[in-house]
Amino acid sequence: TRQFGGTGLGLSICKQLTELWGGEIGLESEGAGKGCHFWFTFPLREPASVAVMIDAHPSGVVAPLLVRLPKAVAVVDALQERKEAMVQLFQRFADRVVVFRSAAEIPGSRLREFSLLLVVIPGSGQSSWPQVKAHLSALLADPPEELRVMGFVAMVDLQSAEEVFSFPMLPKPATVAQVQAFLSTAGATGDGHGVSTTGSFPSRCADLSSRRVLVADDIRVNQIVFSEMLKQWNLSVDLASNGLDAVSMCGQHAYDVVFMDCHMPVLNGFDATRRIRQLEGFAR
Repeated sequence: TRQFGGTGLGLSICKQLTELWGGEIGLESEGAGKGCHFWFTFPLREPASVAVMIDAHPSGVVAPLLVRLPKAVAVVDALQERKEAMVQLFQRFADRVVVFRSAAEIPGSRLREFSLLLVVIPGSGQSSWPQVKAHLSALLADPPEELRVMGFVAMVDLQSAEEVFSFPMLPKPATVAQVQAFLSTAGATGDGHGVSTTGSFPSRCADLSSRRVLVADDIRVNQIVFSEMLKQWNLSVDLASNGLDAVSMCGQHAYDVVFMDCHMPVLNGFDATRRIRQLEGFAR
């Protein structure tokens, strides 16, 4: 578990969740060293609309309410074969989804129609990124205050894309839960309120711009979501992917708060915390 960051409880949890929903789960082993085929079933019914959430299950479990965006979603994706999948995904969050092949196709005057601009970053090498960035820079020269921008990119290109583009990224294919978590940090609600602007923080949050925070977590999606939540307070956020990196960074900077994951590769959170406590300034 130190290498891969798990406790071994995943299958047990999945079994209990599946049974709570009245379903079944099982596996078929192909032999030692060959892997297993896992399967599960759920008794689901067709909702009246893709934007309508599933009612409470007879077992008492209630499906979480998804974020609702007050305006439409604009998707920029050069691969039109994904258009239907993108529409189905984001219709869960907005009444209307419009797909464009390029940011250059979107008139600046239309940006006010959208709560979210989703950019699918090309994954066939990075040669096209400068052109994509140029089109986005021209489009977002004077963005509406409530427009939120996010990107989808292949996991292998995630770190590079975050350095090139000025908006948060999620690894593709992103799940409904990941998009939900991202939009939740943006302040989207189901009561007509808008989405906070990238780089700003809601007025209800204190300005903590003088504070510096370290987040130690080996799961990239967790780092992204956690960072977006903390930046609502205008905090300065640094990221570490394992306990050893966290110890090293604490030796270089005086952090006000360290959020430490317990199970990480290289050095777990418990041992990392013990080492950090021995550093000057981190005794308490």
